[in-house]
Amino acid sequence: MRNFTEDWFWEPMFNKLPVGAVLISLKTEQIVMMNERFCEILGSTRSELLTRKPRELLVLKGLSQKALQRIESYDVANGLQEKISFQSADGRAMSITAEFSLLASPANGKEPLILCCIDRAEIKEAPLPMIRQEELLALILKSGQDLISISNADGIIEYISPSATHLLGYRQEEMVGRHRAEFYHSADSEEMKQPGKLFSDSEIFNRRIRHKDGHYLWFETSFHVIRGAEGQITKVLAIARNITKRKIDEDTLARAQRIAKIGSWRWDLVTRTLSFSEEIRRIYGYQLEPVERDHKSLLSAVVTEDRKRLRRAILSAIKGQPDEIIYRIQVEGGTIRTLRAQWEVSARSEGKPIELVGMAQDITEESLIAQQLVENEKKYRLITENSLDFISRNTIDDCTFLYCSPSCYSLLGYSPEELVGTSAFDYVYPEDIGPLKAYLQRTLDETSLTPITFRYLHKDGRHIWFEVNCKFITGQDGHREIISIARDISERKRIEFKLKESEQRYRSLFEYNPLAVYSMNLEGEYLTANPNLQKLTGYSLDELVGMYYGPIVADKDLPRTQYHFNQAKEGNPQSYDLSIIHKDGHPIEINTVNIPIIVDEEVVGVYGITRDITERNRSMEEIKKLSRELTLLLNTVSEGIIGLDINGKVAFINPAGASMLGEDAGDVIGRSCDQIIREIRHDGSFYRGRNSPLEMALLQGTPLLRTEIVLWRRDGTSFLANYQVNPIWDRGERKGAVMVFRDITDEKEIIRAKESAERADQAKTEFLTMMSHELRTPMNGIMGMIDLLKTTDLDEEQANYTDILKESGESLLHILNDILDFSRIETGKMSIGEEPIDVRSLLGSVVDLFNAKASEKGLTLSWSVNEDSVPDVIVADPLRLRQVLVNLISNAIKFTEQGSVTLTADAVRRIGTRELTLTIRVTDTGIGIPADRQHQLFLSFTQLHPSLNRKYGGTGLGLAISKKLVELMGGIIGVDSREFGGSTFYFSIPTRAVEPKDTSLTPVEEAYE
Repeated sequence: MRNFTEDWFWEPMFNKLPVGAVLISLKTEQIVMMNERFCEILGSTRSELLTRKPRELLVLKGLSQKALQRIESYDVANGLQEKISFQSADGRAMSITAEFSLLASPANGKEPLILCCIDRAEIKEAPLPMIRQEELLALILKSGQDLISISNADGIIEYISPSATHLLGYRQEEMVGRHRAEFYHSADSEEMKQPGKLFSDSEIFNRRIRHKDGHYLWFETSFHVIRGAEGQITKVLAIARNITKRKIDEDTLARAQRIAKIGSWRWDLVTRTLSFSEEIRRIYGYQLEPVERDHKSLLSAVVTEDRKRLRRAILSAIKGQPDEIIYRIQVEGGTIRTLRAQWEVSARSEGKPIELVGMAQDITEESLIAQQLVENEKKYRLITENSLDFISRNTIDDCTFLYCSPSCYSLLGYSPEELVGTSAFDYVYPEDIGPLKAYLQRTLDETSLTPITFRYLHKDGRHIWFEVNCKFITGQDGHREIISIARDISERKRIEFKLKESEQRYRSLFEYNPLAVYSMNLEGEYLTANPNLQKLTGYSLDELVGMYYGPIVADKDLPRTQYHFNQAKEGNPQSYDLSIIHKDGHPIEINTVNIPIIVDEEVVGVYGITRDITERNRSMEEIKKLSRELTLLLNTVSEGIIGLDINGKVAFINPAGASMLGEDAGDVIGRSCDQIIREIRHDGSFYRGRNSPLEMALLQGTPLLRTEIVLWRRDGTSFLANYQVNPIWDRGERKGAVMVFRDITDEKEIIRAKESAERADQAKTEFLTMMSHELRTPMNGIMGMIDLLKTTDLDEEQANYTDILKESGESLLHILNDILDFSRIETGKMSIGEEPIDVRSLLGSVVDLFNAKASEKGLTLSWSVNEDSVPDVIVADPLRLRQVLVNLISNAIKFTEQGSVTLTADAVRRIGTRELTLTIRVTDTGIGIPADRQHQLFLSFTQLHPSLNRKYGGTGLGLAISKKLVELMGGIIGVDSREFGGSTFYFSIPTRAVEPKDTSLTPVEEAYE
């Protein structure tokens, strides 16, 4: 059995049953569902019946006791039909047939529901109380608003009540015998001619009846048709009520709704029908019928973007929630209208909504106006908040700020909140307050004001020039106010000042210029001249003005002078040398500049600037003579001479130098010195980049002397040379350097001996490399076996022997690694990498390696970095830099019995670049080194004394390897020491700083894992 309470689909079907029907629950004492026909038969309204309990319904009250017991025990599965007689709510005697049936059985566990259907009632005449005819007539006559008439079937009036005189102005005899339609409005008369429209048993008509004086009154007329025995119409009784006032009110309401563009609607949630007023239909462009069976037509008119939102609002309304929504519809022609809808809910006693009543207002114009206001507000704010001008509103009396645009902050340093409420005079430059007040007082009655310029004081104390346009307006409170727009003209004032200053400067330049300055017209006649032209030529100003320049110019230079003057007349500035004749007859050599005077894009004259170059020309001749002699001298010496600029590029080379280097003198000019001076180290390797001693000397601006250096020619051959570099200084500023070198190759034996030594050294290096590799292989095996042996069960003596064996093996392996590194360096197989490294992390990790050893010896091991000069990140080879540091710190701890070992880092940066020189020092308080043996420190396989070797051990390769690694990195290494006074080993390498944004660094420790 279908559950009616859970299926909304059945409710509309229930409402359309042709008989009266009610669905009740005796268990919950509630009326579940009721159709309109049921209400009509009982003569009560739905809202009235819904407030009652099921047993209070007239239907159940009229049942027999037996039938009521069957219903209450749900014994109506096969149906129950009862004849019931009762009196309706309006006093009518009624007889109906009621049929009861069970829709759900309690045996099925469902709520039992009783369906009651009633047939059309038979109306019995209720007994009327006896009333006399004259009393009834008096009662009818008292009804001044009702018009009672009797007419025949054709509409001829046979009787009219006396109220016709009061209501229509007609006497009874004036209306009797005439057709009803004669007294109606022409439009209504035409309608009455249609079938069924003259009168009707079921329909009520609202029509206009003409008053005797010609105006019309609205009447609501209902009819009762009296038929004869055979069903023919014999009489028509009409009762018409004057509803003119109600109609006027309705029309007024409709007109008000039309003016306000407000329409009303009603939604019966029981029948699902919607009723719309005329105005709301007009708003919708008559896309809605007066009554719609559902809300689909309503939704179809809504624009797509708002449809979903309106559907949600409808669902909310169905649930009984009052609400308001603004949405858009589209009417015929594509016009979009904006509506505001509101409603309230009517509900049953148990809270279930049964009806919605609401209104919809066309707010299209208001919406457009609001939108335009928003747009105007946006534009206004856009102008005021983004304008570079300072916009303000002030009172007239003391110029108090009422409004300030945000630009006041960028212009004056004050926020709008700081200015509003204060007087503008508080921020005006003191000297300008008086003129400003006088200006405002003077222009108070003027509508259009001329701009005024004055100075405002900035928050930081400086003054700013403003040009202000003002206008007087009347504010909302009726008081006059000042609207002003102030523009910063400080730059314009500055330009005006500059122009004035320029004029003064021009006058000063003209009058006091040490050069001769003058102007000429297009004919070459002097117009103006300063005192120096008078001094230069010997002619007075009176003599020069109006004079043609030709007689002053030497004859040999006159054609050239005329050519250049004509070029200047055509708009082309000219500069040239010539000779003039002084008034006393001696010649003077001058340089002249002719500049066209252009006014409105037309040349109107020529400026001239002239200076005496007689002495300069004599000096130039002397310089040329000295230059020839110097060139001759440089070209004849046997030494090579190279002039270098500040960037190390060749500016000059003499023939001897070009010849020694195998270069063409013209080809090397402008090239970098490292491209033509190819210097190698003592080990035969080339310097990398710009790290040669020559480059370092040029970079640091220091003198340099190098002896017995091998230089390579362009063709690949080499020669021994001595060279000296000295910086060139000019008035305290370094301009470059000069390099002087000479070939010291005396004989081929020296070269052959050098080459033989190189071959022997190469053979030695290769042998050491091979030997180291051959020894490392079995040594690794021995070390492995020792480690395995230590894992076995050993007694104390055996374990001691094993530790000694492992320590000796590690020492031997360390020696082999040193020899192998040395061999790689000697053979040129050691490569130097470049990558960003964190200097502090590197130094800290190296020191951490030796903390335990230093503590074991009771030494203090510390390190520090100059925070002002050493950057966080540099570019270098972290592995080789670490190797050098390990060697130096290891030696320092080894040769220090008490005291401390200190590691420090400093740097010197090249001005304007990221390039720098990093210097690291390792200082100890150890045994020190005698001065006469310090030169042996960095030699391969060299110990200072056999006794030291026996005591401290070592191969003598550590410092040699460190020296070669530092040199491979382009740096230098050295020592400062005194015997028994400790030592400081230091090295410097060129590098460059790396900014944090240029690289993403990995911690330096990870580079060695």
